[in-house]
Amino acid sequence: MIGPPVLKPLAELPYLPSPESVIKLGLELADLRAGERMVDLGCGDGRVLVIAARRFGAYAVGIELNPLLVKLAARECALSGVKDCTEVVAGDFFAFDVSRFDVVYCYPSPSITRRLSFKLVSECRRGCRVVVHDHPLEGVDPVAVEELPSQGPHVHRVYLYVAGRSWPA
Repeated sequence: MIGPPVLKPLAELPYLPSPESVIKLGLELADLRAGERMVDLGCGDGRVLVIAARRFGAYAVGIELNPLLVKLAARECALSGVKDCTEVVAGDFFAFDVSRFDVVYCYPSPSITRRLSFKLVSECRRGCRVVVHDHPLEGVDPVAVEELPSQGPHVHRVYLYVAGRSWPA
């Protein structure tokens, strides 16, 4: 049973999967390359990990707070044949150090963008590319913004930040 300490963070970090088209656009914008390390903060069902590993040849790590989604993401990576180049970590991504990664991907809730911005500015090393779906980081400038229409009225926005250009590293 999930206890009270996990319920509040889960409410702040709802499961909102990025469509495959948004993921591909974001990872292409970031110029993710084979052999690079990328992390998905709040990896949900693992779809970003699968695309990063299979299509781009990256080593992909997902951080997920929801224990059910941790299991689902690990299962999806295994079923997709990318188990050896992916890792799913159960935990709060705010407590996870992202400094060793080349690319960071996230689809944040608007309520956490300020805190997430501070974390990324503090931890990302120079040249790290950060892809953010829909809700821009606060206090930093993207180097690129792309729009992608959805099947409804929503237009997805993909923001690319680069440590050392979007903020001093």
